[in-house]
Amino acid sequence: MSKSNKEAQDTGQQSEKMVTKYDLKMQRRKEEKEKELRDKRAGTVGGILLVAVLACIVASFPIRTWLTVNGTYIKVGGENISRVEFDYNYNITANDYISRNYYLLYYMGMDLSGDLSKQMYSDTLTWQDYFEQCTVENIAQSKGLAQEAQKAGFVYDTAADYQEYIEAVKKNASDAGISTKEYLQRMYGVYATESRIKSFVEESLFTAAYVNEIAEQKAPTGEEIQAYYEENKDAYDSVDYYYLKVDAELPTEPTELADPVEPKTEGENGSNGTENGSDEEEPYQPSEAEIEAAMKLAKTEADQSESKIAAAGELMTNVKRASSSLSIASVRSWLFEEGRKPKDTTVIEDTVNHCYYVLGFENRYLDQALTTDLRVVVTAQEDAQAILDEWKNGAATEESFAELCEKYTDPNVVSGEGGLLEGVAASALSEELKSWITDSSRKAGDTAVISPEDDTYTYVMYYVAPNEAEWYLSIRNTLMEERVNDYLTELIASVEVEDPKGYLAYLKIPEEDENPAESTAPSESDAPSESTAPSESTAP
Repeated sequence: MSKSNKEAQDTGQQSEKMVTKYDLKMQRRKEEKEKELRDKRAGTVGGILLVAVLACIVASFPIRTWLTVNGTYIKVGGENISRVEFDYNYNITANDYISRNYYLLYYMGMDLSGDLSKQMYSDTLTWQDYFEQCTVENIAQSKGLAQEAQKAGFVYDTAADYQEYIEAVKKNASDAGISTKEYLQRMYGVYATESRIKSFVEESLFTAAYVNEIAEQKAPTGEEIQAYYEENKDAYDSVDYYYLKVDAELPTEPTELADPVEPKTEGENGSNGTENGSDEEEPYQPSEAEIEAAMKLAKTEADQSESKIAAAGELMTNVKRASSSLSIASVRSWLFEEGRKPKDTTVIEDTVNHCYYVLGFENRYLDQALTTDLRVVVTAQEDAQAILDEWKNGAATEESFAELCEKYTDPNVVSGEGGLLEGVAASALSEELKSWITDSSRKAGDTAVISPEDDTYTYVMYYVAPNEAEWYLSIRNTLMEERVNDYLTELIASVEVEDPKGYLAYLKIPEEDENPAESTAPSESDAPSESTAPSESTAP
């Protein structure tokens, strides 16, 4: 065999070498080591990834809060409105509406502490939708006013007003036994803090001052006020008249004019023959014939009284058409009928109440009673005299009284600077306050402590001066309010609202479907399908 053939043979033998148990054992150890290294590397990478994910989650909390505070929730008039600003306005809007209509909403069955997104305001809007709609209108009004004020060059320093506001907030929080932060969150939403809402409050104070400026600009002239009165005399005139009510004496048990009845056996409709089986008998219901006879006798008495109504009747003075004493439409219409003359008399039948009204007309006129400017400290009864004594022992001037008003009066009760109330109508006050104000001897600088009956407050009064006639100021305020409302309505309509993220459900509902359900929504005494993004409302 040659050398080359021998090498070839040796090589073939080596390639076909048998694998021993030892070889297998070593191979398994090698594979286990490699697996251990792989697992270790995988664990390290997985740990790094887990830490990174946790870090992202933790970091997202401040990021999400930042986006809520600074991100765009909706856009109004081209301005970005954050969720914080929206909630601030939403809570003011909802709480104001509920406080003004609280008892009506309560008796209607509305759950004032429940989920407003599940209670219907109309066929298509929930209460939350409705409040969101009003909120957007209020924001549009505020933004529009701010822009108009800037164009007009209006300047107003809100610093003092804001300081007064924040002091009131802190006092209310303290009285409630909670922190200022918690109070603000309860009032304006979970993201509200003093620093976050400051610009919103300042804008509200600024636009309120601008509205006052607009109102003064739109104030009617004396000629316009007189013209309005001439067109609406019935709403402002007063009448004096004599009044007598003659009731028909309806029988309380059957007479010969009673309707015939079928005799009933005892116990037929109850244990004693009554309709419901109770021990009490139902009041007798007179027949039509019995009522007619009683009304005929009452009419005879009323006719006899008509000629002597001035002696037999009660004199009613200074009664206005809207007075509760003129609840009977026929009586009201006769007294205010055009052309009514002194000494006119009449007898008016009331078939509902089974009576006659005998009236004697005396006079119709425009009451010229003046309103009054006052400064008032509203306080608890036990410290009222001490407050007045403090004033008397000091400078005892109007300015020093104004300082006491600022010191002792809750601004939520009397908002006028230095406790000033202008154009106070005596007719709207309690008898005790009215009597003091309208005293013919009353003069500037007079003071008093008055505790009206059935009133929880005591009033430390300072008489400033008489003001315009009540009717005059009433018309002036009516015209100003109409003009300002028209201005604001037009302003709101011109402000564009954008809802890029689709949070406002009411925008998706056609206008013709927004009418409130008759059995659900109250009319505005002064003025929701489920929302995509419910507001953080704290409305009661």
